[in-house]
Amino acid sequence: MSAPKRPKFSVGDIVVNTLYGTVGTVTDIQQIDGTFLYEINHGHSLFTEQALVLLSEFTGDLWIAEEIEIELPFFLGEIVRVRDYGGHLFKVVGVRTEIYRYYGEGWEETIYELKRLTDGWEIEVHLEDIIPLADGEETSVTLVQDIVIATPMNTSVLLLPDDGGNSGPSVDELLDMYNDYKALYEWFGDDQYKRMMEMVVQRLQMIVNHHNRN
Repeated sequence: MSAPKRPKFSVGDIVVNTLYGTVGTVTDIQQIDGTFLYEINHGHSLFTEQALVLLSEFTGDLWIAEEIEIELPFFLGEIVRVRDYGGHLFKVVGVRTEIYRYYGEGWEETIYELKRLTDGWEIEVHLEDIIPLADGEETSVTLVQDIVIATPMNTSVLLLPDDGGNSGPSVDELLDMYNDYKALYEWFGDDQYKRMMEMVVQRLQMIVNHHNRN
């Protein structure tokens, strides 16, 4: 009788999701019909072993993704009114989310594209300016999307000697630091931020290598 199949990865492993090129930590493992599925960073999706690679074994390009929840209380085709436009009726014909990221802060704005029923005149308004026609229980949908807001960086050439056993920041803190420096580099193009990004990834590699040696 063969031994039971064991998962390839363990909770706490730092892995690369090859579907998106993102780095994360395995936070849960589930087995469905004999197949192991992995939760990454407490996310809403599960991934197979074929989609994941240990960071220490990865030689491609990394991206950092941010999970954003967007609530859409109005749907395409819905008839609404608009603040400061009196009794005119508009039809929702489009919706988009604009994402703003600055050092230390960030926000999202939902913009609706509307067409007036009487003459087809189109306007764009913010969510807070839309007035629903019907009172009562509100119906909305929440979209959860991984938004990639950075450019890739190759990790195949990153080497760093042992740091002498200093514990330093945690993996989660390092990933947050990488996100911050990545956003700063995107906005300002300063090579200093890129060097800091490289140092963070080197530190992650050190943690993985130290874990593998033990």
